[in-house]
Order: sequence, then C-alpha cells, then structure tokens
Amino acid sequence: MGRALTNNAMEITMGRTFLRTVTLMLLSLIALYILKQSLQFYTPISIAEAMLHIRTDDILSLGFLLDLAYFFLLTIFLHLLWSLIITVSCSPWFQIIDKDNIRTQIWLIIMFAHIALVLSANAYLYPTSLLGFMRDTPLASPMGLFSLSLLLSFQFIWGVLSSLNRKVLLTLTLTCIALVLFFNLHRILPLHQTATSKPNIFIIGIDGLRPDHLALRDKKNTLTPHLNSFIAQSITYDKTYTPQGRTYVAWMSLLTGQYPVNHGARFNLTPPELVHKALPLVRELKQQNYKTSYAMDERRFNQIDHEYGFENIIGPKIGAADAIIANIADFPLINLFVNTPFSQLLFPYLSLNRAYGKAYDPYLFNEKVVSSLSTTRANFLSVHFCQLHWPFTSKEFIDPKQVNWKGNYNHFMYQGMLEKVDKQFNHFIELLSDRGYLNNAIIYLISDHGEGFMLDRDKLIALSSLSDKQSKLSVNSWGHGNNVLTQEQSDVLMAYRRFSDGKTVQEGKKISGTFSLIDIAPSLFDELNLSLNKSDKQFDGIILPKSTQSKDSNIFERNIFVESSLPVNAINTSFIDDRKVLSETASDYEVRENGRAVLQAERYPSLVSQKQRSVYYQKWQLAMLPDYDSLVLVNTLQKSWQPISSYHGDAPWQKMLAWLCAHYRDDYQFDKHNACKDTSRQVREVSSMLSSP
Repeated sequence: MGRALTNNAMEITMGRTFLRTVTLMLLSLIALYILKQSLQFYTPISIAEAMLHIRTDDILSLGFLLDLAYFFLLTIFLHLLWSLIITVSCSPWFQIIDKDNIRTQIWLIIMFAHIALVLSANAYLYPTSLLGFMRDTPLASPMGLFSLSLLLSFQFIWGVLSSLNRKVLLTLTLTCIALVLFFNLHRILPLHQTATSKPNIFIIGIDGLRPDHLALRDKKNTLTPHLNSFIAQSITYDKTYTPQGRTYVAWMSLLTGQYPVNHGARFNLTPPELVHKALPLVRELKQQNYKTSYAMDERRFNQIDHEYGFENIIGPKIGAADAIIANIADFPLINLFVNTPFSQLLFPYLSLNRAYGKAYDPYLFNEKVVSSLSTTRANFLSVHFCQLHWPFTSKEFIDPKQVNWKGNYNHFMYQGMLEKVDKQFNHFIELLSDRGYLNNAIIYLISDHGEGFMLDRDKLIALSSLSDKQSKLSVNSWGHGNNVLTQEQSDVLMAYRRFSDGKTVQEGKKISGTFSLIDIAPSLFDELNLSLNKSDKQFDGIILPKSTQSKDSNIFERNIFVESSLPVNAINTSFIDDRKVLSETASDYEVRENGRAVLQAERYPSLVSQKQRSVYYQKWQLAMLPDYDSLVLVNTLQKSWQPISSYHGDAPWQKMLAWLCAHYRDDYQFDKHNACKDTSRQVREVSSMLSSP
C-alpha cells in the first residue's frame, strides 16, 4: 500500500514537472520574442507585408493560413518534445529523492542546462542570429558544447533506461540509427555519374552579380578569385543585357529565348494564367531523356516549378507565408533543426532558404542540388544562387578586412557577400567535378540582373542644359529593375564553358558585340541539334558566336530591348520604409487559395502601362519613360545622357524609336506622349518583319 502511494506520488510529480517545464518553455519563447522585437526596427509582420505587399483581406487565404498554422503548431510541438526530454532526464533523480524542494532544484538545474546548451549551440552555429548573444562565451565553443552535450545526453539516456524496458529501448535506438543513415546516405556514399553520350547542361545564375565587380572588367577586383578563374577560362560576351532586372522575368526570358512581351511574364509574381509556361527547351531535352531540374535558394518572387515542365525542383516552398515565417523563425531550437536531414519536411519555408539568411547553409544547398542529379542520364540543371540579393545577410559575419568602408552600407555588405558567393560557386563546381558531371558538360554562367548603389562612378552626365522639370529625372537608382537608365541594373554577366573529361576544351576569350540572356536558348538548340515545333514561337535571341573572328554582323548591328518592372518609388532607397511601400503597392497584389502571392490580373494592364522601356543599339540607348515628356538618349561609352528634344547629333535614334514602338506596340497605353506618331510607316515595316516567320 505504501509502495503504491509512493509510485502514485512520483507519477503526479513527473506530470507536474512536465507541465512546469512546458510553462517555462512557453514563457521563454515569449521573452525571446520580446527581445528580438527590441532588436528589430520593424516587426516581422510589417517586414513581410513590405516585401510581399499582402493586403489585409488576403490574410484569410486558406493556403496562407494553413502554412502559418503548420509552422506555429510544429514550433509548439518541438518545444513540447524538448520539455518531455527534460522531464525524462529528471526521472532517475526523482526515483532516488523524495523531497519536493530538492526535486525542484534538480529540475531547474537540468532545465537551465538544456536552455544554455541550445542558446550556446545557436550562437556557435549561427552567430548572426538575433538571439546569438552567447557567442564568444566558453559554452559557445566546440569544447563547451561537447562537454555539456555529453553530460545532458548521458542524463537523458539514464532517464530513458530507468523508464523503459530493454526491448523498447533497442527498437527506438535502431529506428533512430536507420533514419539518420537513410537521410544521410548521399553524404556517406556520394554517387558518381556514369559516362553519357549527351553533355550535361548547367546554367548557373548568380543573383545581382555586377560584371564590373569582377576581374573581367577590372584586374583590381580580387574579391572573387574562383569566379575570376572560371571566367578567365570561358568565352565571355562583353556587353550582355537582361531583358528586365527581375529574377523571374530574366529566367523566363533565358529559358524561352524570348522577350517578356512574348512569353508573358512582365513582372515578378505575374499571375500564372498570363504566362506561357510551356518551355520548348525543357520539353525537347526531356524528349532526349535528359533529367530536367530547377534549383533556387529563394523562391519569394520566382514561381518556376513543375508546371513549367521540370521533373525536379530544389529549394524552399513557394508561398506568401515565406516572408512572415522567415522573419519570425529566428528561435534557437528552430535554427538547430533547419539544416537537419528532416528540415525540408519540418520547415519547408526555411530549409535551403537564403531569405532566412541567419541559418542558410550554401554548401548544404549545393549538396542537395548535386545529389538530386541523375547518375545514369544526362542532366539539364538551371540553378540560381541568391546570397548577393538584398538584404545581404548570412549565417556568418562578413570579414571587414576584405572590404573598405566608404559610407555606403549596401555596397559595403554587397562586397562582403561577394566573397561568400564566390566560395559557394567554387564548392558547387568542385562537387560537379568530383562526381563526374564535368566529364561531358556545357556550362553557362550568368547573372540575372545587376544592382544599383548610387555610386559616383555609375552616374550618367547630362550633356545639355536642363529645365527644372528635366533636371529631376532620376538616372541613377538603388536596387534593380526599377530604372532602365541605371546601366548597372541591366548590365549582366554571360559566360560559356565546354568541358570534356573534366577539362575545358576551348580557350578563354572575350567576344565583343551586343548580347542578351535570350540568346542562350537558341544557342543550346543549335549546339544540341534540337528543333522547335511548328506551334512554338520563334526565338527572339540569336545563336551566340564561339569565335572572336565571327563575321556575323548581327552581334554588332542588332537591337536589344530592356524594360523596367513595377514602378515602386518607395524601394528606390538604401533602406526600405515598409509603410511607404505598403501605401504605394498594397492594392496590386493578392494571396490565392494555394497560399501564393501574385499580382492581381485586373491590375496587370495598368501596371504594364507604367513601365519604362528602352532599346540598345551599338553604343546608344533610347529610353521611353511614362512620367517624362521627352525620349532620353544615352551614350553608353561616354556615360552621358540628354533629352531627344535638345539633341542635334547623328545618333540613329529615329530608327531606334521605330524598333521600340514596334516591339511594344501591343502594350496598353505605352506611348503616353505620342512619340511614335511620326514613325508610323517605319513601325509598320518593322512590325511586318517581326510578324513574318
């Protein structure tokens, strides 16, 4: 009778201990959240709204609510599980000690030891975490973490042994070992590709990489030694432009070989029903038995997925919840799970997500991508690295010794991140090489857009006296995709390299001319002897020359079109004010039932009418701006500009205007100042040429 009462009292005490642990755990979560709020200027919700422009009504989207509910419930479950581990760890002591006050003291010691371990591990592994305040302490060191982990592990094992019989314990142990081996098999036994008759095709994109920050343009640029070495052994295309300085639009143009007016994606987050998602390049390669993959480590604004024909998609989940979860998730226990083998199941919005920069592991992303490739078939992989994208965060601090501070924070951070993306790129190439994927391969290395930092060297000089109204024209802007006159936003890298037996088969060279990302798809069709179907739209791009002796006049005499994205004045600044962005853009977006944010289809024509449009020809750029009553002519060699209304030189701007008018002729209200009225005959001639097969 006395023994039964003792056991019952112990069981009640263990139950109370679990409840007390859960209560303290939840209070700790609240305290850590308040601490994070005190360290952030904007709340996570306001940041999320600023980035995705979510309207209040769209918060009721079923998919969006389910994504958030899953994250919050899983977060609570993990902390309940942690509370259970702490409670089990107390069990053997409670069997030995009867006094409640001593049991409470033991519980508190074990509880705070666990909290110290998790906080220290978070600070050591993710030092830029807002809750990484224990970094540089003895506990946040390999020896400190090992010692405390070993002590608490033995304590937990003792608790399990005292609570379970041996058969149950053995079953649990074998199950855990099997799961760990299963999820890490690709690390233990990395597979190598067998020889294939068809070349692997890798298109590697680096977000926001400016060519003028590479040794390609200036030998003094030494922040990217691996990229510099790779490019030096490649064929590079000197003057390459992106059709639009936005990632999704740039990639759609690259994969289709067409300008945005023809493939339908005029903005990031374009409604999918307005986009031509059938990609002939992907279709034809699949028919040639290629495994087609698309990988990207940030998906907020790029919705390319299986619906575009790819067999394999690698990266975080696409959805509006990404912005909120990534800004709320910085809690130690969550961070410790983000890069585990189970992370894609547990935290689909955080796993492999560069937008959650505090815990993003670029080398893990590389490993996931390369491990997903086929070892028996040829591969077509489009992969995009986003570490260079704003807000320029990573799980490790940048090295201030590598970059000189000149008062421009964004540019300082960008240069610091150049070193990190350079190492990621080198690691990726080494993985491909070590596993045999470069024994027969084609690589295109590109950037989707540049980045404006309002640098003095980027400024365009006005060549004529300007009126007060004309002088207010912005020719140098922050960011990307918002100003066609900021040359550094549209000037991109494009390099080609062919591998055989792991070695380059062509000499490194620079080819002069005017090129665009739309040239890659037709060039691959030509090199691989692929053909378009009769129902496919023709390519807007050309076949890229591989020789500096090319006699193709197209590379010098062609015109290249570049357009802007959504006009948002509030993001043309070094630091984004979320309230101004919200007031300017909130009415343009919606969150659909699947939880994805998209532009409202009914607002689409009006937004298209607000675009800036331009055409490049030789050294000239002609721009048509909806809020400026004169065409603008830019001399890209002299980095100068002036309104056409005051220009009296011999630039072929009338011919360029005819091209511009013909190319955008179907856009809603694109010619608000009737600049095309005097070129109607030329426009008809050009339009006829464009519409002919």
